[in-house]
Amino acid sequence: MRSRLLSRSILLRAVLVVAAILPLAGTARATTDQTPAHAPIIIGYLVKTLSNPYFVAMQPVAEAEASKLGVKLVYEAGKYDGDTATQISQIDDLITQGAKAIVLIPSISAGIVPAVKRATARGITVIALDTATAPSTAVTAFYATDNYEAGVLNGLWARKAFQGVTPKIALLEGTPGSEVNSDRMGGFLAGFGLNSKQYVVADQITNGDQGQGQTQMENILTAHPDVNLVWTINEPAALGAATAIKAKGLTGKIKVVSMDGGCRGIRAVRDGVISTDVMQFPAMMAKLGVDYAVQAAHGKKIPALIDTGEVLVTTSPQSYVPSSPVSFGLSHCWG
Repeated sequence: MRSRLLSRSILLRAVLVVAAILPLAGTARATTDQTPAHAPIIIGYLVKTLSNPYFVAMQPVAEAEASKLGVKLVYEAGKYDGDTATQISQIDDLITQGAKAIVLIPSISAGIVPAVKRATARGITVIALDTATAPSTAVTAFYATDNYEAGVLNGLWARKAFQGVTPKIALLEGTPGSEVNSDRMGGFLAGFGLNSKQYVVADQITNGDQGQGQTQMENILTAHPDVNLVWTINEPAALGAATAIKAKGLTGKIKVVSMDGGCRGIRAVRDGVISTDVMQFPAMMAKLGVDYAVQAAHGKKIPALIDTGEVLVTTSPQSYVPSSPVSFGLSHCWG
């Protein structure tokens, strides 16, 4: 997705999505009740890894929704972010089991496509959640945060916050080859400005892991002690970076921008540990994924694309940059 229309109300979109999906449960239940008890519909739900709290937060919501709708949910994860080999095996196993639909968060956007094509060739609906495949047309539908727009929000905020100050930017990326990584980082750089790359002094890979975020930030501060702005792929990387920054006595002097919307990230914004956290809504994604997977399993037409919303939370709002206060974040965070 490449929406650039920041003028529309971000919160309103999320609210409208919630309102739109409310009727689904009853409709899906009515259809599911016709399925014989001895032959439950199998729905696969494949996430990148359970080492990331974001994907952990999805599991109880997805399982509760599947139970309510009377389907069997197979919820599985890779060993680490980028573990495409495991995801490929999981998809092939679901094909063998006779799954009717698969909700998929691709570890590597292009690498998973051959397995996706094997599933769709057998008539299995594949819904990409959170992360797009490459190409995006490989799947039936895609429901996610607009990661590019989320990146733009962080970039716009940082540009305003650094008016009159020369930025020295460090980038803490996630997993190379992931659409989420390229969209969030590309959006940040675009939001910050056309010449933003000239201010980047360091660019390191963290795989979205807190420990790696801390280690890479320690290395960056050693090589570039004048860094004053850090973009991170997600909350774990941000919190790892914040630990390294605190150890150098630089908390509050280096701005850290990130996204996820977990409660620990929002509390870190409240406490001045990180500067921004663009919220996304994993519970909404999980419910949408399971609801529409069941609809598709019953032969119903489902939406091809849904933006589940992105809301920047900060204690330092900047003019003309849409944002919400920490109070909103604390009342809507997950984990």
